[in-house]
Amino acid sequence: MRRSVAAIVVAAAVPLGVCGCTVPTQTVDAAPAAPATSSERPPTTRHTPPPIPAPVTSAPPQIPPAPPALAPAAPMAPTPPPAPATSAPLPPGVASRIAAAHDAAAARGADLAVALLDRSTGERFGTSDGDRVETASVAKLFIADAMLHQGAISAADRDRLARMLERSDDNAANELWIGHGGDAVIRDVAARYGLGATTPPWDGNWWNTETTADDLVDWYAGLLDGRGGLDRADADAILGHLRASTPLAADGYDQRFGVPDALPAQPPDEVAVKQGWMCCTDGRWVHLSTAVVGPDARYVLVVAARETVDYGDDSGHWAVRRHRDTDAAVVTDDADPESTSEEPIPLLPDTSIDSAADDASAAHARETMTEVVRILFPEGRIG
Repeated sequence: MRRSVAAIVVAAAVPLGVCGCTVPTQTVDAAPAAPATSSERPPTTRHTPPPIPAPVTSAPPQIPPAPPALAPAAPMAPTPPPAPATSAPLPPGVASRIAAAHDAAAARGADLAVALLDRSTGERFGTSDGDRVETASVAKLFIADAMLHQGAISAADRDRLARMLERSDDNAANELWIGHGGDAVIRDVAARYGLGATTPPWDGNWWNTETTADDLVDWYAGLLDGRGGLDRADADAILGHLRASTPLAADGYDQRFGVPDALPAQPPDEVAVKQGWMCCTDGRWVHLSTAVVGPDARYVLVVAARETVDYGDDSGHWAVRRHRDTDAAVVTDDADPESTSEEPIPLLPDTSIDSAADDASAAHARETMTEVVRILFPEGRIG
């Protein structure tokens, strides 16, 4: 959920904007991976050992205690026991469903990454292949984590935290990013959680942080079991804000795509979700739907897609760019960015200028995300 500067015919650098959930895009952005079919990118199944259960406490022994030098070191952070299996296990055939979701996304012009973890069994599925993607507003999870880990949060910052996570408010995120370390936020979180593929933004703007679906699953898992260093109260605060995610973001963008819209049978209080979107990166929308799902937070699901801008017909899309200084609607000439012409020219969505809340290509990309999750869980719930 971040803004980007869209290219028309010749990509143009624009001043950094702070509206909605978008990301300015430069021509230096890494080109997205070529669309893959299920045959080129076979789904993989990885097994992560389940967390070690807390040891059983026995009665005190009738012997003198061990000397201090032999006492075990105190843990750096409390580690809750693994999630109890109060929800149903994953349905059979998850790997084949992920492959089908990849094919469906490719047919709509999107490259897809999926990562899914069952915290109760440690079973993990995915086909992200380590492909990195811009986080857009999902980086707000890292901002929240870092500021809470620093401690001594003011009431004003706690209010910004709530707006940033529930309504994906970019203004709140900008203030917290600057006030709590900027790029150091990403380095801190990546080090504490062992996120090897997560890197600070190339331009110092949080929305251009890069990560992978696997790293995002690892962050959620570490948040839930305490490995990242946050205590239970801070982890619960983050998840509480994600469960209170609003249907519309602060900039008016529909943030119910993907997990929320595709799982109508899942009780709302069992879904903690953070969404991300921006346009355009090399002429493509970026959308992410990330969530912890289940009454016991048993499942972690991350879906990320880059989709070619698509208006669904052959008529093209005609738009006007608003001049930043005058807010006057002008149409720039292809050959001369400073001139205007009588005939409009097609422009890609630019979420650093406008939220694209009503943009048809944005709706197409959101539908892709929702359809992917429906293919994964046609039952309308996980487990």
